[in-house]
Amino acid sequence: MTFLWLCRQPPYPPLRGGDVEYSRELIHSLARHTPTQGLAFAEDGVEPPADAPLPWETVPYKKKSKIASLASPLPDVAFRFQQQRYLDRAIEMARDADAIFVDFIGMAWLVKPLHDALKAGRGHAPIIMVTHNHEYAMRREHARASPFPMRLALTLDAEKAGRLERSANRIADGISAITPEDAAVLTRDCKTPVEVILPGYDGPRRPARRIDAATPRVACILGGRRSTHKVAVLEHSLAALARHGADRAVTVEIGGDGDLDHIARQYPNIVFKGFVEDLVSYTDGIRLGLIPDDIGGGFKIRVLSHVFLRVPILGLHSAMAGTGLRSGEHFVGVDTLDELAMRLPALMDDVETLDAMQNAAYAYCEARYDWADRGATLAAFAQKLMDR
Repeated sequence: MTFLWLCRQPPYPPLRGGDVEYSRELIHSLARHTPTQGLAFAEDGVEPPADAPLPWETVPYKKKSKIASLASPLPDVAFRFQQQRYLDRAIEMARDADAIFVDFIGMAWLVKPLHDALKAGRGHAPIIMVTHNHEYAMRREHARASPFPMRLALTLDAEKAGRLERSANRIADGISAITPEDAAVLTRDCKTPVEVILPGYDGPRRPARRIDAATPRVACILGGRRSTHKVAVLEHSLAALARHGADRAVTVEIGGDGDLDHIARQYPNIVFKGFVEDLVSYTDGIRLGLIPDDIGGGFKIRVLSHVFLRVPILGLHSAMAGTGLRSGEHFVGVDTLDELAMRLPALMDDVETLDAMQNAAYAYCEARYDWADRGATLAAFAQKLMDR
């Protein structure tokens, strides 16, 4: 039995971000369970490592005009990757596969032509749409939070994404969802079987840590800022912190890559660290982590980095969805960014609560986030679809 994984680029450094990490680790976990082949667009500077557990084939990428995407029925993220050469090779490889995984909304345009080609050929190996969010909801939130006239363009793009998402999910034989919350929404959208595949974690772990008055009085916001909605999240967060004086009451650091010079100039009290290479050493100097994502669904993978490096969390309830962590026991949850900013200074000095929370969160997650389990679950889901 052989699986085929279809994605945008090989998910390896220097590419970063939660979507890259989720794809890479899920592919590797699946490939260690069942032989898997990967197909992606070539990306300058990105090479699969020699010890990758699956072979990769790449197709040259032809850059498209962003202006042309406005006239396309596809959202921009899919329009950029809709290319005939990739489709032709995907169909060829799919004919020898027992199940096909289409990874991310950017590749969802593949589902219908793949389905039609396989149905007309040797038979229909199941096609599984691997989702990272409920895309329509996430993109609609982003549009609503954006200034005019960008709001108009993003609203149009969100509608296109919603149509593609619904169409691909209805045609596909199965869907993987990253959280139970996403699974519930996707199930309402279509009758396609849905399997929840939570992220795993294989990063560094801190066996023990104590948060006390000697721990530097620093809060951090971690995460790459390469997409427009992630930049918007940061802007909303910093505006709330400044509005309530939290950026003066507490040292707040931003860790992660992205072009943030324009934001840094607006917030001189905030420390911008750039990409953090060594998270273990860096978090030695952090007392509290913020998860302030007011836009975007899915699972915030960096939550697991906080938990396993024993950084207590103050975050939006909505941003912590899917983790299983409970507000008041494993983290301090709030409903709005204004509430987060108002709670931050006092919570920063409540070291007993912070220390208890980081211990409870670590204990809860320790045995629940193993990537090896995720590949086995996904393979079993594919087998169930093959047996139908």
